[in-house]
Amino acid sequence: MLDSNSETLRRVLKADWHLASFDSTCWSAQVSNAFNGLQISAMFKQKMLRATQVPTQEFICDLRFKHLKVWREADFSCPRAVNKKAVTYHKWCGSSESGPKGSPFSIPSYLYKDLDKHVLRNFSRFRLRAHHLRVEFCKLHGGSSICDQRECGEVQDEKHVLFFCKCAEVCELRMRYRDLCEGMLKTLRVFAPSSSEFIPFLTCHHSITDFEINAFLNQGSYRLLKFVSDLVSILDTG
Repeated sequence: MLDSNSETLRRVLKADWHLASFDSTCWSAQVSNAFNGLQISAMFKQKMLRATQVPTQEFICDLRFKHLKVWREADFSCPRAVNKKAVTYHKWCGSSESGPKGSPFSIPSYLYKDLDKHVLRNFSRFRLRAHHLRVEFCKLHGGSSICDQRECGEVQDEKHVLFFCKCAEVCELRMRYRDLCEGMLKTLRVFAPSSSEFIPFLTCHHSITDFEINAFLNQGSYRLLKFVSDLVSILDTG
């Protein structure tokens, strides 16, 4: 409408805009409200009031900036401190080269792989926190977020089950995927009787950064996807 050469159409738009001052259901009012939250919303509203064209590229950039607010806030948050899905995804699962942190957004590479549907589903669930880990389960059903395996006393979240949980089945799984986990768990070799012995878990005295977790989950290898899928299956069965 703003790009039309019709003078009649422009008059209709101006009339509708004036109507917006006392009728929130009219078209102009709804569009005007949609501009709220944009950095230069006043300029866009003024363009509408004058029935002149809104600069498309400026509007797209401003709208994108608004939509990325959740990721900018996540940059300064700790997944364990705030316990929000968006923060967990951004820090531990999101790609460091595209998506929330970059432009333009790209579809995660694992979605292009020829995977078994069960593996694809489980890996997606893990990334999106749509799983049965205590950190998420307690939100819906109450109870504690503390891991109920081997009395470890730690929050059962993605970080914990990947590297710290001492559940026998999970440790056995890490042994089967030793080639993936060995680099992350090598700090415990100093306590092993033999330097070649592999200890399939970390203790609470060891720390792993958000960057290291993100790099681990974004390896993109088929074995990593299968490892995470098998891990989700173990946790689904309790």
